[in-house]
Amino acid sequence: MQSREDAVLGRTLVILNPTARHGVTNDLIPVVSGLLEGQAEYRLLVTEGPGHATDLAREAKGCDTIVAVGGDGTVHEVLNGLMQRPASDRPALTLLPTGSGNDYRRTLGISTNLTTAACQIIGGTRVSVDVGVVNGVYFANSVSVGFDARVTAKAVELKSTTGWSGIMLYMRALFIVLFRQFYTHEVELSIDDGPSVDTELLLLAATNGPTYGGGFKITPGARCDDGLLDTCIIGKVSLLGALLRLPFVVVGHHGWMRPATLAPHRSIRIRSEVPIEGQIDGEVTLASTYEISVLPGALEVIVPEGW
Repeated sequence: MQSREDAVLGRTLVILNPTARHGVTNDLIPVVSGLLEGQAEYRLLVTEGPGHATDLAREAKGCDTIVAVGGDGTVHEVLNGLMQRPASDRPALTLLPTGSGNDYRRTLGISTNLTTAACQIIGGTRVSVDVGVVNGVYFANSVSVGFDARVTAKAVELKSTTGWSGIMLYMRALFIVLFRQFYTHEVELSIDDGPSVDTELLLLAATNGPTYGGGFKITPGARCDDGLLDTCIIGKVSLLGALLRLPFVVVGHHGWMRPATLAPHRSIRIRSEVPIEGQIDGEVTLASTYEISVLPGALEVIVPEGW
């Protein structure tokens, strides 16, 4: 029997979402099994619906590592199951990316090629990373509020009707929302437990990783092991101004542009008289208050050697 000392993965539970990437992941079950066979002592469980990965991760027994097979939504569910366990009984998390966006695999430096990804995690190393939390829900990579959350909601809708994925899906949704749902929100904003300030907010993103939306470089300098959330706050701007700035935002060269502000923070509170759209690791939500904070080093993950 393998242990933590015998292999990086140790006793492994593989949680596979068969609906990831429009159901393609279901066809990859034998591929995933073949890549891990003889390399790890593992069990493979297939999720049966929304929330099932959370239940499986929370209730897993006798494992050192959980491998999430799917996209960012699968990672999000597994993370929320893991974080409901005591820290002393919390397996490490890693992933084999088979989803549409896969932004967290960028954060961890894991390849999109499954063979390469399997080699990376089998021969990888364990590190501690930060976990974000918003309104009691944990996030691995990102949370955002406002305009870009509306884009995420439109992307979710388009994904089911067009079969598109990744940054091209997000860009298509972005232009639809730009011309149909472009507006700011009047909010009270408090940063790092400071006083509340009334402001107009187009969007606020708080991240552990540099990208969201399938590669959109919203916080290009973000790291998931620094005990901070990198934030991008964009205030009031005209539609023309947004269009002129868009190419710079896509490639992560918008830090100098007003009204965008990029900075690391420990906590953020947003309050509004009316509910505002939000997204948590790509999962859409709606709330009038967002309490966002970071839990430094709360999760062990497996990343490629030399990450």
